Amino acid sequence: MTQEIARTGRVVLVTGAGRGAGLGIATVLAAEGGHVVICDIDGAAVENAAARLREQGGKVRALACDVSDENAVDGMMAEIGRLHGRLDVLVNAVAGLDPPGPIAGMATKDWHHALRTNLDSVMFCTRAALRLMIPRRSGVIVNIASINGMRGFPQRSAYGATKAAIINFTQTTAMENRKHNIRANCLAPGGVAGERMKILGTLMAEAAAENGGAIDYPDPPRQLLEPEAVGRYVAWLASDASRDVNGQVLVIGDTDRSPLQALFPDL
Repeated sequence: MTQEIARTGRVVLVTGAGRGAGLGIATVLAAEGGHVVICDIDGAAVENAAARLREQGGKVRALACDVSDENAVDGMMAEIGRLHGRLDVLVNAVAGLDPPGPIAGMATKDWHHALRTNLDSVMFCTRAALRLMIPRRSGVIVNIASINGMRGFPQRSAYGATKAAIINFTQTTAMENRKHNIRANCLAPGGVAGERMKILGTLMAEAAAENGGAIDYPDPPRQLLEPEAVGRYVAWLASDASRDVNGQVLVIGDTDRSPLQALFPDL
């Protein structure tokens, strides 16, 4: 994929792009040119996002899709194939907001919801995307994991487990599809600014209060990445400039130095 193709004819799909990191990623990729398809389970949000990006000059199409539903994903990919005849870049950015709490009190439905939203969605979208990419012997897949997938984090076991699985799944995707000239890489942000992080902070505080504890925030507070900053890293991974990067996990943003630091901030 040359830079000229990337600017003019590239077809990109960004999931979970109605808001947050997904929208930030779509904003950067749309500004680069080509055709950007954005999807979200919230149809109104994704339509509004697409309208804003079109006002900025992007060629953007919105699709409402529950990416935890394999039939819905297959239907969306069929529509992309019908409209564009190809898919050059897939960005799996969907992430569910699971209720924080200890493993001992976790509801089975919450565990399964995290698996469906965060992990099933990546597998369904990757599988369907590969069916478009392999015949063309070209493609890039970028998955958004989390620093929580690289070390334990109290109260977030379901989220962390799914993000750890995404990292492994990305590496396997890269290994299997290198022969097809398809690359797969993963970003592990330390934290992304936006509405979702504010809601999570409130939920964490409520969970801590219920368990008689408090949240020990670092001092100074960690710096959160802006959504468009994540988009710039994705844009690089989707470009020829990163053609030698495959099967890698890139940690971005302000993060703990080690797994133990999540539990012992003074390390």
